Amino acid sequence: MDWSFLLLDLLPLAVFALLDALGNLRYALIGAVAASAFELLYSHFFLGGIDAISLVFAGLILAFAALSYAAKNPLFFKLKPAVIGFCTGLILLATSAIGRPAMLEMTTHYAPALPASMQSQLAQASARALLARANLFLGVGLLGYAAACAWAARHLNRWWWLAISGPGLYIVALLSALLATVLAY
Repeated sequence: MDWSFLLLDLLPLAVFALLDALGNLRYALIGAVAASAFELLYSHFFLGGIDAISLVFAGLILAFAALSYAAKNPLFFKLKPAVIGFCTGLILLATSAIGRPAMLEMTTHYAPALPASMQSQLAQASARALLARANLFLGVGLLGYAAACAWAARHLNRWWWLAISGPGLYIVALLSALLATVLAY
């Protein structure tokens, strides 16, 4: 597995925090947008293309950077992870509530693009139940993550904000997957 994409997702946040620490919001925002553009170029040349999610995240970085620049306030940029986490968490919870978990729907939709061995595993009732539980737990986890990111953006220094908003997302995803798995037994 290529772990570079995980590191690249943290790059705009890390560049922002580093340049913001040097005391120039404008350079910090330009650096974050440039790092996001680098992510897109890396995806295009080394990972074989740019997916829609990467484009949306790059667009959000640009939008939140523009808001921060216009307001001359880094808080808007720092709230980007909270807004994304909140919206995604609501979507996951809503789809769980109506009985059509997004993770299960996406797996069903994209199954034909997966290898045959994965398709047969994902067709099993136990795997589908696991995805449905993971959808619910990740939805709850993302709402907690969004609250933690927003609180860190308002009350903590940039380094704690970076630690919570960057790796915090992966920790929430891991804990959600573990909880969904443990409750299967």
